[in-house]
Amino acid sequence: MRRTGFILFTLVVLSVLVKLGMWQISRGQEKETLTAALKLRGEQTFYSVASLPDDPLWYRVRLSGEYDHSKAVLLDNQLDRGRPGYHLFYPFRTENGAWVLVNLGWLPAPQYRDELPVLPEFHGQVMLTGMIASPTQLPELSETGTESGWPRRVQNIKPDELAAATGLPLPDWVIQIDPDDPLALKQNWQAVVMGPEKHYAYAVQWFLLALAVAGLAWWWLKRSTH
Repeated sequence: MRRTGFILFTLVVLSVLVKLGMWQISRGQEKETLTAALKLRGEQTFYSVASLPDDPLWYRVRLSGEYDHSKAVLLDNQLDRGRPGYHLFYPFRTENGAWVLVNLGWLPAPQYRDELPVLPEFHGQVMLTGMIASPTQLPELSETGTESGWPRRVQNIKPDELAAATGLPLPDWVIQIDPDDPLALKQNWQAVVMGPEKHYAYAVQWFLLALAVAGLAWWWLKRSTH
């Protein structure tokens, strides 16, 4: 009975380790695809929202328009070298009348939670350069009440909810401002946080651990027969 239980336990552990390794391989393949898309699409620039393809992610844009400072969105829990802060998002109205949400970058949080940072404002017609990206979805550790009023702190950028709150027809993607844009704040956003090679390295570690478990199990079973 003890021997059977040990074998079943070992098989479960091996199954979990192998699945973790395969998951890391699939993540690495996804990152390879993303990296290739970033390189290919990042070389193409569009000058109006209307001209964008159906799948606009990772293309570059250069748009003329105005920022709406009355509906600032602060993405909470953004660390920069250990310092807490926010990513500042402003709605942007292009000269053709389209609305987009722009991540201007990171700014530090005040010392006290009930205070909000002083937000920069850019009045008049400006030129926006950046890359189209999907909103980063972060884990929400606890249920937080929805803030009212503006500026508004949020735990995640959810374009559909923000469109309803602002009354603006925002698309389901955002624009990450170019670091070289004159109006860009500090930039710490990354399209690829972990490269594919790291995922493959983790996969190798999981497979080696599975091999070690299998070897130890074989040794114990062989020893227990004597």
